[in-house]
Amino acid sequence: MTAQACYLGTDVGGTFTDLVFYTASGELHCFKVPSTPARPGASILEGIDEIKTALGVDDAAWREMVHTHSSTVATNALIERKGAKIGMIVSSGFRDLFELQRLAIPHPMRFDSRRPLPLIPRALVREVGGRIAADGNELDPLPEADVIDAAQELVALGAEIAIVVLLHSYRNPAHERAVRDIIERHGVPLRLELSSEVWAQAREYERGVLTAVNASIRPIVEGYVERLDRGLGERAIRTPARVARSNGGAELAATMRQRPVVALLSGPAAGVAGAAAAAADAGWEMADLMTLDVGGTSADIGVIRGGRPVLSSEEHIADFPLLIPTIAVSSIGAGGGSILWLDPTGSLKVGPRSVGADPGPACYGTSGSRIPALTDAFLVAGLLAPGQRLGGKLPLQMQPAREALETLAGPLAMPVETVADGAIRVANALMAGEASNVLARRGVDAPRFRMVAFGGAGPLVAALLAEEIGIDAILIPPFPGGLSALGAARADLEGDLVEPVYERLGALDQPGLARVTANLQARAAAWIAEQTAALTVTGTRVELAADMRYDGQGYDVTVPLDETWLKSGDFARLRAAFHAAHRAAYGHANETAEIWLKELRAHIIGATPKPRIIPLRSEAGTASEATRTVRLFGREFSAGVHERAALGIDQRIAGPAIVNQMDTTTWIPEGWTAQVVPSGALVLERT
Repeated sequence: MTAQACYLGTDVGGTFTDLVFYTASGELHCFKVPSTPARPGASILEGIDEIKTALGVDDAAWREMVHTHSSTVATNALIERKGAKIGMIVSSGFRDLFELQRLAIPHPMRFDSRRPLPLIPRALVREVGGRIAADGNELDPLPEADVIDAAQELVALGAEIAIVVLLHSYRNPAHERAVRDIIERHGVPLRLELSSEVWAQAREYERGVLTAVNASIRPIVEGYVERLDRGLGERAIRTPARVARSNGGAELAATMRQRPVVALLSGPAAGVAGAAAAAADAGWEMADLMTLDVGGTSADIGVIRGGRPVLSSEEHIADFPLLIPTIAVSSIGAGGGSILWLDPTGSLKVGPRSVGADPGPACYGTSGSRIPALTDAFLVAGLLAPGQRLGGKLPLQMQPAREALETLAGPLAMPVETVADGAIRVANALMAGEASNVLARRGVDAPRFRMVAFGGAGPLVAALLAEEIGIDAILIPPFPGGLSALGAARADLEGDLVEPVYERLGALDQPGLARVTANLQARAAAWIAEQTAALTVTGTRVELAADMRYDGQGYDVTVPLDETWLKSGDFARLRAAFHAAHRAAYGHANETAEIWLKELRAHIIGATPKPRIIPLRSEAGTASEATRTVRLFGREFSAGVHERAALGIDQRIAGPAIVNQMDTTTWIPEGWTAQVVPSGALVLERT
């Protein structure tokens, strides 16, 4: 390959690692290698070696290759609760912070609804004295003896990391920093995470959870980044690695490792960003879309409004609230590797635990494991075929899949085919329930939306889910399995900062507001300078906003703001903007009420070069004569089988049909048609 600028995007999933490599000319290549859960990041290096060998990239271009990496490693560790053992140090009287949570029942209409188990058990929580007031002033000094005793007890209990979540530290972090200084000064071998440094915002519980998640995944992410940096250096790649963030952008891996929680949803977020780009390429500009990304471990559901991924500071993952701005993605344990099992009543369940890449679903035949997974059900149902190479590498084997499902069929006294059908039904119901919840939270009527489906199994279940929730059009991108990797490769540098204010607008003056704004902008400028020191950007901008609420209100509204209003102290404009935003969100506004300005926010964007991907060829495709028997939802029928590489632009396929390609399989049910559009995407429509 000649010497021209080249770009690499990767996405480490629970089962496979996807790599997308493209050049300034738009020539794109997709690769897929098995993930290495025991050594996160090693699979990326194996894929990079494969790319270098297969494409013969020029050495000069190789050394300067721009590379961005997304991953579900941290997400999967959190869902499966496989992170570090964490302790917590809190203010006196707050030991039950994680037990009480918000005193809210997750599902009020269900009698068996329970609050989720805390990430940190009460036995690993210790209190210290001292108190900071809501205005940031010190009420009581921090007792040094309390800190030493707390740290030593947590070490004795086996805590690997401790988080420090003290009252009102978002206004004044002095006591949290003092805790760290005392522990370091006395040589207590306990690593600390300060909540005021992870995200300085009110809401003790949410800030504590965010810090706990950060601490839980940090050793995993650090090992991943260290292995990646070392391996890239050995391969003579000189440009620093970027990591996709949960906001759909990217930042340097070297800085992200200090606060890995910002990249917790990097894989799913990169997928949503890639889905928005794929929809625009296919002519769905400014569209309202639901995204479905089904990988080996989880199914991730996102929302795009007006062509842009929706950002939120109130997202949840694995029962935990995320306070930082995140692309609105909801994850559930219903991926291709999700384990099928029976509960004590004999009911068939899917996930959330996953077999992962090792040993993988039984149909991989890579070990003696006979743990049944959802992919085994797809194979037995006929949606996948024996001998079909998953990711172009692993040939699927029917016998191990049937033997694994027999471990469930025996106790249920059912045929293996019925168990497979039931597992697909359960997984579809799980995804439908989660999709309905996600869309309802966004005020979305599902039939008015369209869907973009991707990931290794997203196109396989997309139409089944669409029928369940009433969506009539689905877009399958040209490279569905690699879309998260492509989204990472095309990501801009993006960061988010928050500056606490917590004042009524009536109590603020112009100099004070200008000072807070200047502090935030200075931090944004420093972030941009650090991120762009070794990477090229075509331009930068900072978007300012504020979290505001009426006096006495229990929730915030995020309001986009103009820099000049903040610096000049134009309080009339600030009030008008909040009233308008509140009216748009809730249908009413109280223009006589006092307004609180909670926090100022900065969303930082550094635009990166993004060559346009070359569309697929346009010559007419060939008809397929192959068929396969499919058993699904209690019916058995014959489906046509097509190779996607053989499909031409504008070619139509009527369901029931199956479309195979290296990185995924698309199922087109009866009553649906599919057409190849000029961008190479496959558009499914209900007839």
